[in-house]
Amino acid sequence: MQRRVHAGVSVHVLEAVAVDPKVAHLTQPRRAAASLVDREKTLQLVAGMPELNACGLSETWLQRTCGSQHWLALGQALGQPSDRWVDTRGLRVYAAFGWLRLREAQLDLVREGQALRLNSRLRWLGRSHAWSHHRLAGTSDALAELDMLSVFVSRHRPGDNHSVRRADMPEAMVDEPAPDTAALLGRLRQWRQASDTRDPPARSWRTTPCPRSDFNGAGLLYFPSFTALADRAMWHWGLLGPGSAVLSRECLFLGNVGLGESIDVRLLDTQVSGACNRFLLQVVSADLGRRLAEVQVVVLERV
Repeated sequence: MQRRVHAGVSVHVLEAVAVDPKVAHLTQPRRAAASLVDREKTLQLVAGMPELNACGLSETWLQRTCGSQHWLALGQALGQPSDRWVDTRGLRVYAAFGWLRLREAQLDLVREGQALRLNSRLRWLGRSHAWSHHRLAGTSDALAELDMLSVFVSRHRPGDNHSVRRADMPEAMVDEPAPDTAALLGRLRQWRQASDTRDPPARSWRTTPCPRSDFNGAGLLYFPSFTALADRAMWHWGLLGPGSAVLSRECLFLGNVGLGESIDVRLLDTQVSGACNRFLLQVVSADLGRRLAEVQVVVLERV
């Protein structure tokens, strides 16, 4: 069962936002498109060099591809391509990811020429949030599952990535919540609160993200870059080697940086259980000290 959220109605948001007359005309075409969109999609492909790295299937490629499927489904549901998204105030809108979770991953087993199938499904959680589930499989075996939660955002000051705030769309679909939705959102709130009071890091690694490889076309630090930067730090510390397999990863995104700003990747905790190691990392702005993300990753050292 689905409910539509129309502009000016306070549902699943704290307060209603007045609609800019400039965007009121967008409501009707979005409604028509949303009623027809198929939010379950399948992508068939063959693993080649763009999809692979030296350790198997690239996790950052998987995130980028699932992110693209997520954004395409959002565009269809809203009846507008992403370059025309505006919020109820008329500001340009982007769909930024606030959380993702990789589970049951066996990406290190993928080889060149292997047939892959990616099944994706989008679900609306409110006028600002959407969730998608992606299942990657080979010919018969599952290779990974990826869940992603996006939030519509806009810059309140042009060109300032620190002014990015949540945005409400004039209209969106709202699905009946899944049974575990409230528990997930509650856990993420607790995680955000816990990130405020972390103990001093055991290790720290500093770098400056590159605009040609780490930022997206919106000028924001791209969400797969957080995974890449965390992996580079762990490689630097000798905690992630060529024979390591990432079994799971969970990322909570808290902020963004501007071009030219440096970041610190901090190792907060390490737990060892047999051949598996669990790490908790935090990414912060080296210039301002603002928290940008936390990453929990489980690594298996294959013999």
